[in-house]
Amino acid sequence: MPLSFSARSRVELRSSYGRATVELRFSAPISSLTLQNETTFRSFTLQHPSNQQALRATPLSLWALLLAVLISSIAVAQKQPVPNQALTKIEVLPEVTSRQGNRTVNATTGAVRTLLAENYQTAPGTPEGRARQFLEANVGRVGLDQPDLRDLRLHSVREGKATTVVRFEQHVDEVPVLRARVIVSIDPEGVVRYVSSSYEPGVVVASMRATLAPALSKTVATNYLGVVDGVSSEIQDTVILPRGAQSRLVHRSLISPLRSPQGDWEVLVDAITGAVLRSEDRAAYAGAHEDRRAARRGVTDGDGETFDPDPLSSANATYGDTGFVDGGDATTTQLEGELMMVSLLDITDDGGTFSLTGPWAEITDHDPPFKGLFTQASSTFNFTRDNDAFEAVTVYFHIDSLMRYLNVTLALDIRPYQYATGVRADPSGFSGADNSSYSTGTGRLRFGEGGVDDAEDSDVIHHELGHGLHDWVTAGGLSQVNGLSEGTGDYTAQSYNRSLGSWSPADPAYHWVFRWDGHNEFWSGRVTNYEASYDGGLTGSIHTDGQIWATCNMLIWDSIGNEASDVAFWEGLAMTGSSTNQEDAAQAVLQAAADLGYSGGTLTDMFNIYANCGYDVMAVAPSVDIFSDGFESGDTTAWSSVTP
Repeated sequence: MPLSFSARSRVELRSSYGRATVELRFSAPISSLTLQNETTFRSFTLQHPSNQQALRATPLSLWALLLAVLISSIAVAQKQPVPNQALTKIEVLPEVTSRQGNRTVNATTGAVRTLLAENYQTAPGTPEGRARQFLEANVGRVGLDQPDLRDLRLHSVREGKATTVVRFEQHVDEVPVLRARVIVSIDPEGVVRYVSSSYEPGVVVASMRATLAPALSKTVATNYLGVVDGVSSEIQDTVILPRGAQSRLVHRSLISPLRSPQGDWEVLVDAITGAVLRSEDRAAYAGAHEDRRAARRGVTDGDGETFDPDPLSSANATYGDTGFVDGGDATTTQLEGELMMVSLLDITDDGGTFSLTGPWAEITDHDPPFKGLFTQASSTFNFTRDNDAFEAVTVYFHIDSLMRYLNVTLALDIRPYQYATGVRADPSGFSGADNSSYSTGTGRLRFGEGGVDDAEDSDVIHHELGHGLHDWVTAGGLSQVNGLSEGTGDYTAQSYNRSLGSWSPADPAYHWVFRWDGHNEFWSGRVTNYEASYDGGLTGSIHTDGQIWATCNMLIWDSIGNEASDVAFWEGLAMTGSSTNQEDAAQAVLQAAADLGYSGGTLTDMFNIYANCGYDVMAVAPSVDIFSDGFESGDTTAWSSVTP
């Protein structure tokens, strides 16, 4: 018979292996629970201490709850997560692909991942209608299950400078399949040229009826991670974990612990059994929006002193030269000599209190050690590097400058989809550790303070912003296959730094990334003259392998100029998805350049560079010339001088 419980009841779990106590507080529905286990359980019975009756008639939801908490507790006892390392019960293996003509397919399952150099003319219609025309006519070639496309829901449409990108999300009974999308890119003439897919064929779910409440799965997830100091953000939804005929309905929690374990954790909890199926840190590490001024009290231009791009580049100095050392975050005469007065555009004036909040950047304080927002009674923010406000000024300036360059000067329209304000960044985060990251869940950046403060180096700021740009331009389809997003971050940082002309190609530092933060006693930094090629030079380390992608695209940058390279790079990435590897991304960038009207000579240069890097790309023909503004002029005007 069902048992009744008081507002606070204790349930004892007994087994031959040990005992645990579960404390349940009920307030219709259950509001919280705690569990402490003494040893590992393999089988158990449940008894209520008031009458010792076995809880055989307990409702299924309570059984699922107790099982879920028990499983999560055992998992915590056995293994604590390590940042940026997947802890899985359903193993996640890197996808191996192979080229079959103009298609890239999963080498094991045969699932289609890209269609390259397509030439399908669609009839006039909406972007979604044109994309569906193509998919309905090519169900087999794309590898879809439903001829009528009933399992595809429109996710987003991006009208680029030349290419229109239509994204569909795979669904089962209105529930999205985790990171399963079909992306169709259409040129200005209505021709489908490039298709990227992470569609999962053959998805079968035994039960679509969840017995574990989503709110309770969050407790399971935080217990599994061992979170004890609270979280800075937590997002939850219900999705399908694709595993063919063994696919599962899961509650997904995106958790950013305040302190430990550091990371941007995605935890998948089986919605039927409560078991933790996967826990993975998805943070990207250094290792149509509303009017962005409308809701703000007052807007004014301020000014402040910062490094641009970093003190070593502006001084043509080497780390270790007199005065050019971190010295425990100390200032020196030499470092103060590299301070540059810059404009802080469109900051907020709230009745005489000025804050670094603008339409393209916003200083936040969402991560420990919580040093504040650095508001003040003056619009002039002059500090030296030994003051934490200096990093806030540097972050605001460099994010604001790059976002204006991309969105105003190049008119690319790449903005956060998680919120409608400027890019949110905490200049003093990561609990002071020597690392920085971008969160795909919240769209926020945070910068650590170990070694050289990360937020003093524009390369670190732009690298993390590069992850965000990759996430935003793909509408949530950031890919780390082959370290694609790490290379994208390095390219973003290097493109800005090199445009300032601080170094000549003969200087070793010309190719360095993280010139001030790295290449010193704290860590070795990275380079964009990496000698390995694709794909024989891949090591399996995303930060190492990303250097192939960054190096190759900086060769194109040197060849065709910064603006032409940047536009093709971001318009190409906009055509890709979460399963895209470096080779397919190279094809997308090449296709974007053709759609943009780049000349045959430019396309040949790009093709040859990609081919010499080891990418098996296909040649593309020039499209109509839609530019008259000199995008191929090789102009290298500094971005920091751009004003809307």
